[in-house]
Amino acid sequence: MQLATTADFTGLVKNALNKLVANTWDELGRAGYDWWKYISVQEHFSTLHPITGTLVGTVGALPAVAEGGTYTELAVGDSPETANFIKYGGYIPLTLELIDRDETRKLRAYTRELASAGMRNISSLVSAIFTSNAGIGPTMADGGALFNATAVTTAGGHANLSTTALSSTSWDAISANVYKQPMLIKNAAGIYGTGPQLAVNPKFLLVPRPLQKTAREICEGNFVRESGYVYDNVLKGSAVPVTVPDWTDTNNWAAACDPLIAPAVFIGERFGLMPEIFVAGSEHSPAVFTNDEHRLKVRHFLAVWVNDYRPLYKCNVA
Repeated sequence: MQLATTADFTGLVKNALNKLVANTWDELGRAGYDWWKYISVQEHFSTLHPITGTLVGTVGALPAVAEGGTYTELAVGDSPETANFIKYGGYIPLTLELIDRDETRKLRAYTRELASAGMRNISSLVSAIFTSNAGIGPTMADGGALFNATAVTTAGGHANLSTTALSSTSWDAISANVYKQPMLIKNAAGIYGTGPQLAVNPKFLLVPRPLQKTAREICEGNFVRESGYVYDNVLKGSAVPVTVPDWTDTNNWAAACDPLIAPAVFIGERFGLMPEIFVAGSEHSPAVFTNDEHRLKVRHFLAVWVNDYRPLYKCNVA
């Protein structure tokens, strides 16, 4: 590819590189790296100001009002979780000689790598929600770790952590625990854990690759085979097994509700969910002027946080 001017280079590759990014993004998604889309809410923000995600408390039960009686104030509050945008990025130098020698394969490879880095970064950020701090996740606004075994009637208690290995029995038990989680009314003494049941079963069974077969047997198999006898799998269709490529522990697993019904994980983006690709190739660009070096830059603004612990459950298997 012999280019007359560096301005030609910028115009020629801009659209092509963006298409390569989009294609690579889709390919990685099909390979399983967009697993986070199943369990998260993705939101666009118009500024880079810190984000406050607020979980509004529900009204527990309406008290009776006697004829001519006074209405009483309802106990209702919220639970604000905060997050900050973080800028990710870097650049790859492309010399005029490399371009002039028709190294188009390198241009394609570099662009695919930038797209891959963006997708994998989101995957690792959401994955870390479940694995950070020795597997108990970030600290929530109520003072408790995202995953803990403390009773929900206690400040910061979430009752969404166990050490049970994955099986059809444990999956059904954990699903029941999520279903029974009390909704937030207000973070106040005497009101912790008194809300009505969430009444939502988890939809996604999150596992590392070594547990993929077990998860599929539980959620997709027609039969259960145990000790020489076979019976119908009544848990078929109870969830969608999702393999998390970033998880390295071979035994730990988790459950998550449908974010359309009970959202928990949020991904905020400022300029797009896919990373932005820029080409600095003008004759007036400092690197081109001084070094005949074009620059391929990637930029990604992301904020990832958890707004509610109730739709999530983690099993850190000993």
